[in-house]
Amino acid sequence: MRTRAPSRAATGHGLVRLLLALAICLGLTSPLMARTADAAETSLSNPGFESGDLTGWTTTGTAFDGAVTDDPGWGWGCCFNQQGSYHLWGFAAGGDAATGTVTSEPFTLTGTGMVSALVSGGRNENDLHVALTTLDGTVLHKATGTDDEAYRRVTWDAREHLGEQLRVTAVDRATGGWGHINLDDVRVGTDPAPDPSQRGLAAHWDFTEGQGTTTRERVSQAADPISYVFTDAQYKPDSDPLWRPKNEADGVLSGALLFDGYSTWVTRAAAQTQLPTDGLSVEAWVAPRAFEWGDDGKPSVVVNQQDKAAKRGFSLGVGRHGRWQFGIGTGDAWYETTVPKPAALAAGEWAHLSAVFAPGEGAIRLFLNGEQVARTAVPTTARLVEADVPLLIGRHNQPALVNGTFAVNMFNGLIDEVKIHNGALTPASVTTGHQKDVQTFAGGVTPKARMEMDRSRYDGDRYRPGYHFTAPNHWMNEPHAPVQYKGKYHLFYQHNSHGPYWHNIAWGHAVSEDLVHWRDLPVALAPTEDSVAPDGVWSGDAAYDENGVPVLLFTAGNDSQRPNQATGLARPVDPGDSDLVEWKMHPTLVTSQTADLNVGAGRKVRFGDFRDPFVWKEGDTWFQLMGSGVQTTSGTDVGGTALLYTSRNLTDWTYSGPLMVGDVAAHPKTGQVWELPTFLPIGKDAQGRERRALLVNPAFPAGPGEYSSKYVHYWVGTWDAQARRWTPDTTEPRLMDYGDHFTGPSGTVDDKGRSLVFSIAQDRRTERAHYDAGWAHNAGLPVELSMRPDGDLGFRPVEEVSRLHDGEPLLDITAPTSLADANTRLAGIKGDMLHIKLTMERGSAGTFGLDVLRSPGDEERSRLFYDAPAGQLGVDRTRSGNNSSAEPDFGIHRGPLTLSNGTLTLDVFLDRSVIEAYANNHKSITTRAYPYRQDSLGLRLFGDGSTVKSMTVWKMGSMTD
Repeated sequence: MRTRAPSRAATGHGLVRLLLALAICLGLTSPLMARTADAAETSLSNPGFESGDLTGWTTTGTAFDGAVTDDPGWGWGCCFNQQGSYHLWGFAAGGDAATGTVTSEPFTLTGTGMVSALVSGGRNENDLHVALTTLDGTVLHKATGTDDEAYRRVTWDAREHLGEQLRVTAVDRATGGWGHINLDDVRVGTDPAPDPSQRGLAAHWDFTEGQGTTTRERVSQAADPISYVFTDAQYKPDSDPLWRPKNEADGVLSGALLFDGYSTWVTRAAAQTQLPTDGLSVEAWVAPRAFEWGDDGKPSVVVNQQDKAAKRGFSLGVGRHGRWQFGIGTGDAWYETTVPKPAALAAGEWAHLSAVFAPGEGAIRLFLNGEQVARTAVPTTARLVEADVPLLIGRHNQPALVNGTFAVNMFNGLIDEVKIHNGALTPASVTTGHQKDVQTFAGGVTPKARMEMDRSRYDGDRYRPGYHFTAPNHWMNEPHAPVQYKGKYHLFYQHNSHGPYWHNIAWGHAVSEDLVHWRDLPVALAPTEDSVAPDGVWSGDAAYDENGVPVLLFTAGNDSQRPNQATGLARPVDPGDSDLVEWKMHPTLVTSQTADLNVGAGRKVRFGDFRDPFVWKEGDTWFQLMGSGVQTTSGTDVGGTALLYTSRNLTDWTYSGPLMVGDVAAHPKTGQVWELPTFLPIGKDAQGRERRALLVNPAFPAGPGEYSSKYVHYWVGTWDAQARRWTPDTTEPRLMDYGDHFTGPSGTVDDKGRSLVFSIAQDRRTERAHYDAGWAHNAGLPVELSMRPDGDLGFRPVEEVSRLHDGEPLLDITAPTSLADANTRLAGIKGDMLHIKLTMERGSAGTFGLDVLRSPGDEERSRLFYDAPAGQLGVDRTRSGNNSSAEPDFGIHRGPLTLSNGTLTLDVFLDRSVIEAYANNHKSITTRAYPYRQDSLGLRLFGDGSTVKSMTVWKMGSMTD
């Protein structure tokens, strides 16, 4: 035996210890106050072996001779995660065969009364452990390893021994595999005393902070970082994660954290988490906003520390359609339990999840709101093997990636009261714990899950439009299914509430009384288990039933069928609700594509492409167009098509044939498939025949990608409903917009008889920019269609845009004015949310127009121009600034336009990154600019020889004002 003489601190002072303990028991002082008392006696010599040897410790046997090392790993793996440089690795001395003990010098326990140590190595409570003992060797607490070299912290509550002299001893009597124990960083009286409410917990996050970028784990009192895209924002001022306001009536759920679905998660380092291996319980209150598609078959994680491929760790998450699950890895197997459909979560509602790993009972049990809902058998010998990865709340440890940028399998919604218990809770204790939480709620009723997305999170974003319609958060593509009901305009749109990327598509919903000021409503339709649309609710239209009540016809996504696209129908749950908040899907599809559709001799339908219904009623018949394509029987693409169906009841449809078939060989930009066919009346011709415009969005499943999401083509002609015949004036397609950003048409006829068209103004930004911005795309302004005197299509913004004007005009020129004088008056006008009404007379100018978003030195500007010799309207963006754009070179875009008696009238709408210009009520340019400079806010006219006949500039308000 090797011994050291006891230190002077190890003697006497019994009276001091007695008085100190008595003071704490009587509440006259606290353990924290006692920390300073007799500090010299509490000191443990060489508690972390940072001397590089066993100074201050005594040994028996050979197990620990030469075992102090600074190795970070064990040769066949890594890492110990020791504190400081040195630690005691039991294997280093004599491998697994050596035995012995190592014991600290005596110390007096003061301070908080807590003793903790980092412990790892073999699992054998009898023969392999670290113990806290009295001087006579009585064991007060002990801990063994977990058959893992990585350290975990073990904490002992020894407050009842305050003032006494104690020792720490490591014992190795094991000689087989894993026959060694490791020790580091013994802490005496410095760790905080446990909160009584945390008894039995390994970790607890209650999310009570209400602000800031960290959340405190209550057992360790460590502050864990919260990742969130706007804590280091790229395009706006920094802002905190999405904390919910505190509300006393919500009890334990007051002040939860809202996880945004793509950028919010909590991280706890692997070394900071010590999990029990022979029994574990995980609990959380969750309120999912929506459910992910489930990429790679993985759930949206609530909390995990897993490496499923290595069969290690644990995971609690929510799968498709709310089916939640729990998994445990034992090193040699992965055991997973998923709840049945009746126990699936409901979007928008709080639920209390409890998952219990109880190998002693041979089971994994799942509880929903205190009641058992699932059970799976596991071997009684099963033991959790920890994964050497961080513990994450809200994010999967190994997520799938979308577009190379977005991690999915992330939770979208509220999370609160995450608890990890040291052991397997009994069913009775789970029920009791749930009831205890419920008792904190006002009236014992689970509170409403308040998680409406606040648009203010984007305040200060220099590129996000202010008065063009945007989704309240994240992703939108085309707006569609506009419909008017009880004095309100309803607009739906393709929406992913999980993040700013295309995936998990549902129908967003907003309502307006004037087409320009919009109010957000809950998601109208979402993918639902056992419905006609389990995998996506894609674009569609609205119509009125026989009672004048709106119905929705949508593209129902079902990946288990081919094609995975068909038409579904939904009706409002309460037709008396003018907001039409709730909708119910019809149980069966109403239109499905078949491969044998007759699309002409020698031709076949492009089977698998069948989407985007457009529906209207004439007389007692409803008509439906479906976007698709036509091929030769040998498979060569002929062109896009709009397939025509008719019905007398909205549920039973009869195929009539193609309304029209494109010619992709002659007109490559019209695509192999037509999407979003929109067929609206624009007036009558001299013979009284109805004139209609057919608008289509070309798609390119066979390429090239360069034409994708850039164009809307149209044809004008006559429509004979009785004969089901459409006769276009010409087969030559025409472009509505020359700017490469105007796509995704949809339309309706309102109670004023106006044919209205909605579109998407593609932002064409990089995926990284979408991630950093937190949103993607917006709608164009609604436009009204008309028939021009020459029979062509005319269109202009709806007159209601004037309701967005904020105050009196900033400039109002009403008489012919020279460019020089007009520019002098424009010099003081700056802004990126403006409406500019401009009429210019060409005069002798060759090219003339207006520069917008112009910097003072003309370093940046976007130029709207008319090239008179070429007879073309265009936009020059070679100096626009492309900060965050996916297009490295914006270039110049143009198209034909005839002046009206030598004049050009532009209706220009600047909305941060959006530039919309309507020319002579005939053509438009929709484009984007992403200036680098903060001062690119000016206006300037150009074109020597031209004259300004009139010009008015208004500042514009917000779509939500």
